[in-house]
Amino acid sequence: MKLSVFLLLLCFESVLFGQQAERVMFYNVENLFDTYDNPLTRDDEFTPQGAKHWTKARYMMKLRKLAEVVDSVGGGRWPLMIGLAEVENRRVLEDFVGKTVLSGGDYGIVHRDSPDVRGIDVALLYRQKEVTMSESAFLRIPFPEDTTIRTRDVLYAKILFRQDTLHIFVCHFPSMVGGEKQSEWKRKRAASVVRHKVDSVFRRNPKAGIIVMGDLNGKADTPAQKVLGAKSSDKKIQTSELYNTGYYLLKKNHGSYRYKGNWQTIDHIIVSGGLIDGKSGCFAERRMTVFSAPFLLEEDKAYFGYKPCPTYRGPRYIGGVSDHLPVFIRLR
Repeated sequence: MKLSVFLLLLCFESVLFGQQAERVMFYNVENLFDTYDNPLTRDDEFTPQGAKHWTKARYMMKLRKLAEVVDSVGGGRWPLMIGLAEVENRRVLEDFVGKTVLSGGDYGIVHRDSPDVRGIDVALLYRQKEVTMSESAFLRIPFPEDTTIRTRDVLYAKILFRQDTLHIFVCHFPSMVGGEKQSEWKRKRAASVVRHKVDSVFRRNPKAGIIVMGDLNGKADTPAQKVLGAKSSDKKIQTSELYNTGYYLLKKNHGSYRYKGNWQTIDHIIVSGGLIDGKSGCFAERRMTVFSAPFLLEEDKAYFGYKPCPTYRGPRYIGGVSDHLPVFIRLR
């Protein structure tokens, strides 16, 4: 009986989210650096004289390919909002939205340089004709016990979309360098910062529309996700809770990232219950989509099958777009 009801809900949503629904996407664009050396960060390899021989031609090619991905995800309509991870600075964002086909989307930019040692940040692009930026802030992840640890800030934006207020978070949690279990406490710390801000939003408005998107460097059932409090979106919906729209991908042979032949989803879009049940004013899909077009993939010769095609494999230039696949939900 429960399965029948759920299938009916999915059928209803397929009708509700037609072609005119807006798309909100997240994409880890894998080392989108310009070609200039920043003496304050470890970006030396991404210069013409560096180990990667990162030239202007390669940089512009990556921008054009990324724009093609965004255009394809939009399905004939520019995505309403695009969360990005691994962008170096505002210059690359201005080139991205101004020197590619994305110039037709009239995108605004929310960005600030973070303390990450490599100089990579998160950012938010939004269609200025549809979205009004009300407020933005960057939440620092504190590590008082070890001040040498520096990671990306969490981007927070409060926007107005067609008379409805939405609260947007863009995240890139600390990596698994040093081991997944050994580094999990860092991701739990980042999750606690996001959760604290989410709770403050819910206190002001229990029906608030909230979207948390990002590369959380872990699957939907990790300890950091439990700190965040994101549940499966296939469960009964409560307005003032968070739901991971990619939870259904756990243990499936499909995802946003492939490591040693195993697909996993470490890129997430998490929404408040108010967006799924419509009490916030907007409706969001309860299941996100991983965009896995063939032009983003290459043959996995070591483990068989296919995997995202990166820009570099070690020091060797491959010319792919990213080692992650983009994810999106539809919103209306």
